[in-house]
Amino acid sequence: MEIAQKNWPWVEEYLKTKSALLVPIGSNEQHGPNGLIGTDHLVAESLARAVGEDMGLLVAPTLAYGMSHHHLAFPGSASLSPETLIRVIRDVVTSFSRNGFRRFFFVNGHGGNVSSLQSAFSDILADRPDLRLQIASWWLLPEVTAQEREFFGNENGHHATCGEVSVTWHLYPESETPIAPGVAPDPETEWPVGPERYRMLFPDGRMGSNPFLSTGEKGRALFEIARKSLAERVRKFLAMDGKH
Repeated sequence: MEIAQKNWPWVEEYLKTKSALLVPIGSNEQHGPNGLIGTDHLVAESLARAVGEDMGLLVAPTLAYGMSHHHLAFPGSASLSPETLIRVIRDVVTSFSRNGFRRFFFVNGHGGNVSSLQSAFSDILADRPDLRLQIASWWLLPEVTAQEREFFGNENGHHATCGEVSVTWHLYPESETPIAPGVAPDPETEWPVGPERYRMLFPDGRMGSNPFLSTGEKGRALFEIARKSLAERVRKFLAMDGKH
C-alpha cells in the first residue's frame, strides 16, 4: 500500500488504528557492466511494497539516492553527502510524525547508507523519544546470505553481487544481460577509496563478484526469502511495545 497512491482522508483513517510506515531507501550507483544503476533502490522498493501488501502497512515514497561517493567515476551514478542524507532522513521522519506516524521501519538496499541512517536515528530520538526507528538491510539478512552461499559459494562478492543482480533480473527480466565468467578483484586489498581510485582498482565496477552465476530464478528465490524474513522482523518490531 503506497502512500503516494492514497489520498489524505484515507491516510487519516489508517492512522486511527496504525502508526507504522515502511520506508524503502537505496542508492543510484553503478552495479557493474550488467547490473542496473538503480539496483539498490529498486530492490528495496519492491521488497517494502511486498511486505506492505502482506501486512497491510503503508509504504513511503522511496529514498532513491544514498551515500555513494566512491562510485562517482562511473557514468550514471549520483550521491548525497552523509550530511545531506542525514538531514533528508530526519526531515522525512519528522514530517510524517507530525501526521501521527510513530513506527518507522527502513528497508535498506545500500550499505553506504547505514552510518547515515544510524546518525539520523540518534538525532531524531534525542528530540522525539516517542518514536521507534529500525533498519534492515535485506542482503544482510541471515536467511538471504545462507541461500546466496548455497547458490554462489564464495563468488557472490561485495558489490554488483550475484545475488543482487539475480534479484533485479527477477524483478526486471527484460534487463537480463549475460556476462563472461570470472571473479572481479576483491576490495580487501585497499578500503576505503575515492571515486577515481575505485575505478582504477575495480575497472568494471564489480567487487569480488561473478554475476555469470546470476539468474532470474535464483533472484526469485532470494526475493521471497527476503520478503518473508523482513515481514517477520517488522512483526517483531511492531510487537515491541504493542503499538502498530
